[in-house]
Amino acid sequence: MIIICPSCQARYKFDEAKLGDRPRAKTRCAKCGGTIEIENPTHSSLTLPPGALAPSPPTPISPEREETTARRNPMGDPGATITGRDLHKMGMLELPKDKRFSLAIIQGAATGQIYPINKTRTTIGRAGQDINLDDPEASRQHAVLEILNDTAILRDLESTNGTFIELERIEQQVLTNQHEFRIGSHVLMFIVTDVE
Repeated sequence: MIIICPSCQARYKFDEAKLGDRPRAKTRCAKCGGTIEIENPTHSSLTLPPGALAPSPPTPISPEREETTARRNPMGDPGATITGRDLHKMGMLELPKDKRFSLAIIQGAATGQIYPINKTRTTIGRAGQDINLDDPEASRQHAVLEILNDTAILRDLESTNGTFIELERIEQQVLTNQHEFRIGSHVLMFIVTDVE
């Protein structure tokens, strides 16, 4: 199914099977950050006579348990906003099958290293990330690359020294094939190749 951001009209392909038996979900637009509500098409076609489902009495939950439940299962609260990060963690987003993505280091101590991108959310930093840069100017959690359908977005994770494209410090930027960015003393190139 195709979902459309009501704010900026960006279009995304979404696999409705990922909704399972949930009637709806929410996500954030990768371009403008607006909220997109996703209705499960299998539920919207289901009509029941009035009163067919009697409301169940609410079950009291302690505030501590409610907080941990909400943290563990963001979809549990129908009024909660589901972020792209939540969808990535829940495995509801997949990389396009017809493209291959990678990051190549073209300047810095690790010049020549190529990192295949095989997840929709890849973290970059000095230590403990999907891509680790041995660079004292890189923060431990420096930036994240998120891929949603054909759109790749690089986001700075409030790093100390920043993420740069050319001479401009960025908070987030849509990347296209062979787009270059700098973290510390390393320059990385985002590469997209078509899969036959």
